[in-house]
Amino acid sequence: MIPRPGSTASLRQTNLEAVLRQVRSAGGLVQAEIARRTGLSAATVTNLVRLLAERGQVAVAPTLINGRRSQLVTPLPGDGYILGVDIGRSHIRAQLVDLGHTVAGADHVRLEPGSSSQRGLELTAGLYARLLSDVGIDRSAVRHAGVGLPGPLDRANRQIGAATVLPEWMGQDLEERFAAALSLPVMIDNDANLGALGEYAWPPGREVSSLLYIRLATGVGGGLILNGQLYHGADGTAGEIGHLSLDEVGPLCRCGNRGCLEAIASVPAFLGVLSSALQRPVDVDAWVGLARDGHVTAVRLIEDLARHLGATVANVVNLINPGLVLVGGPIAAVGETLLAPLRAEVRQRAMPAATSRLVIERSRWGDDAEVYGASRLALMAVWDETSTSER
Repeated sequence: MIPRPGSTASLRQTNLEAVLRQVRSAGGLVQAEIARRTGLSAATVTNLVRLLAERGQVAVAPTLINGRRSQLVTPLPGDGYILGVDIGRSHIRAQLVDLGHTVAGADHVRLEPGSSSQRGLELTAGLYARLLSDVGIDRSAVRHAGVGLPGPLDRANRQIGAATVLPEWMGQDLEERFAAALSLPVMIDNDANLGALGEYAWPPGREVSSLLYIRLATGVGGGLILNGQLYHGADGTAGEIGHLSLDEVGPLCRCGNRGCLEAIASVPAFLGVLSSALQRPVDVDAWVGLARDGHVTAVRLIEDLARHLGATVANVVNLINPGLVLVGGPIAAVGETLLAPLRAEVRQRAMPAATSRLVIERSRWGDDAEVYGASRLALMAVWDETSTSER
């Protein structure tokens, strides 16, 4: 029987759906956080969680948050798997994950810089087929895919924007093309956004509700989690800190503006300086290795990058006051050589009130943050479909 609108049963069903939606969206929440997000009382949340657990929709387990005992509520997995894919200028990573956040298999292939979207689609489809074979999963068991792509995405037409490191892929409905290539429903998003999502919601139970994720690679990308939700902005370009302007008469950026962080702290330019000093070509991995070994020029260039990045991050910190800033991507592998001057620059430039509890550290997942986020995106799509069918 469908509860009568306005009845006690109808109100309870609405509250149950609100609690379940928050738990599924975050991947898991402590009961106190559920109460804060839904506006329900702690006692009401306790009763609703107990009912959801009896229905087999959530699991409840004790946990410690800041030394205090709490109850972590996580969505129970259904049947099936999802596919997470992260595509960069020179790589494609993929993983198959069950609906309980367990990675069944993962692999990667190299993508030649300058490759067409067709080549990328073919490599992704081949990687997916290999994963299915390696893990022993039938295609029919995979329910959804999430795909991360570098550069801003126009959410209306699902195309990569102009400021991308994959210019060959512009002007195409990539969600539709990936869906056709993989024979799966597909959701796409910016790779740095998915890095933020992967850091926040994998595994579930992150203590902070707002964070800034920075991806340092060929370009500088950013993703935002605000009040527990991935924030896209009006047109999907929120978090693009690489295109915040530091100098209105500075060098021309690939986005068309002048003096952007990416143009001033240009990774290709830094590599050019280092290559000239060493009289041999140097890529990002070699730069990182030299800096970790204490090579003077390599370290100085990392410090220069940190200084420019810190000036930009300080502005973001003043604006949105995140509790956590995470740095990912291949350059983050230098660790404290980058993080120490970055912290110093942020604290020098940002308001003291905005940095009193701010933590700046390296990504937990390194190069895999984006593929975890892509997997999380697909899981959220499955939960949304499940929620719709449960109504």
